[in-house]
Amino acid sequence: MTISMTFAPGWTQSIDTGGTRERADLASFISDTFKAINGFRPHFGDMTDWSVGDLRREAKSLEDEVVESIKRDKIRAHELMLEANRIAVIHRNAKKPLVSTFKPFANLKEII
Repeated sequence: MTISMTFAPGWTQSIDTGGTRERADLASFISDTFKAINGFRPHFGDMTDWSVGDLRREAKSLEDEVVESIKRDKIRAHELMLEANRIAVIHRNAKKPLVSTFKPFANLKEII
């Protein structure tokens, strides 16, 4: 059986849970995801002494962190778009010509 885990926005990695590659796939996923989150590969050494259960928990924890980060980024991008639209409306309204209401001789009869 193969599952896909998200390690970066728009990127997934296949984990072979039914075969002999699960340990290697999880270690690769953990390394890639840790780098995507922190900008560098993990320094916690060789993962060969970790149990498969520990690798699965760590992988799931990192995937959850990535998914939450993606959600936060989408919300922030939406907020930035709304702010940019609000500013664009302000600028567009500021550039509209004023209604021609200035009539210097409108009250001329009253003055004379």
